[in-house]
Amino acid sequence: MLSTSKFTRLLHWKDVIFLLVMRDFKARYKHTRIGMVWSVASPVLFLLIFYFLFTKVINLQIPQYATYVFVGILAWNWMQTALLQAVATISGNAGLVNQPGFPLASLPVIAVASAFLNFLIALPLMLILAWAEGSHLSTTLLCVPIVMMIQFVFILGIAYIVAGLNVAFRDVEQALPILLQLGYYLTPVFFSVAAVPQRFLPVFQANPMTTLIDAYRQVIMYGQWPAWPNLGAVLAVSAALLLAGFFYFQHARYRFLEEL
Repeated sequence: MLSTSKFTRLLHWKDVIFLLVMRDFKARYKHTRIGMVWSVASPVLFLLIFYFLFTKVINLQIPQYATYVFVGILAWNWMQTALLQAVATISGNAGLVNQPGFPLASLPVIAVASAFLNFLIALPLMLILAWAEGSHLSTTLLCVPIVMMIQFVFILGIAYIVAGLNVAFRDVEQALPILLQLGYYLTPVFFSVAAVPQRFLPVFQANPMTTLIDAYRQVIMYGQWPAWPNLGAVLAVSAALLLAGFFYFQHARYRFLEEL
């Protein structure tokens, strides 16, 4: 059982995360004309570009390509946005680091949760697009929250690592966008793994995002249950990454004040 102090600490974490996620979300669209529409504007624009390029200019011959690429874009954007926010959560919040009792370990969680809201806002549009392209939405959609949970754990593990590393090595903040851009092309966002030459296939299959995006496509587009062994392997890797990232973050936090 949780002790009273631990339970109180968990409640404090919950309140801090909820308040700061809502503050970040509201501030993001506060002075815009179209508000939350911006959360789907970027993925929709990329969808239109990819759809034109890879159905009209170079036909990849992937059925239901609009849905196919939109699923990949949304899943990748969640990770990319979360990590780009998380990397500066400590280095950019010296005031909070100096504040006694503030749960610093909640800051990477806030970055991941804030980016997750954009994913949730765009999710109904994804489902409508899948239905419009002929997908038969079925009970397999019940697996979507499971896949989202696994992706949340995976992203959070990386978020703790980059947030902690960036305090001592500010190069991380500069290198991360480049690494994410490279990762984008090593993930089947707009192409199919089936088209990858056999000798390069292990590289793409070792990418956890490949498994997660494929799982989203299976349950949303094809009405199939995901490949549970593959998802289980990604969950195990994600859990190990989260534990390692959290403990590294907790160890590094004692140097935060010195470095900042």
